[in-house]
Amino acid sequence: MEYVALLIFALINLVVGVVFVLLNKVFGWGKREPLEDYPYECGVPLYGENAQTTFHQGYYLLAILLILFDIEAAFLFPWTVSYNFLGLFGFFEMLIFLLILTYGLLYAWRKGALDWQFEVEEIGA
Repeated sequence: MEYVALLIFALINLVVGVVFVLLNKVFGWGKREPLEDYPYECGVPLYGENAQTTFHQGYYLLAILLILFDIEAAFLFPWTVSYNFLGLFGFFEMLIFLLILTYGLLYAWRKGALDWQFEVEEIGA
């Protein structure tokens, strides 16, 4: 009797999911283009004679910075939870970790990885 609410919730989710799939089938019928010629089925047509286009270096640097700060967040959350148990040693260890990451951010900033004023190229013009 105590799981009735959970069962009702699961049934409602199942019904909503099935309704969304059916609506997608009904309203999206016949509008799909075949994408067998594309290397990735994302719907973006390829420009030029080959699919090997170059991207600006800033995109790669931004991805590396994103990973860097995601790792920082992944380490900060457990540290905040166990801060009382770590004591002064844990505080200084995290301070050193944050200083290293701050130095990495300042280095990337100084190298221009955070500047987003790229030259825009006309594609297909």
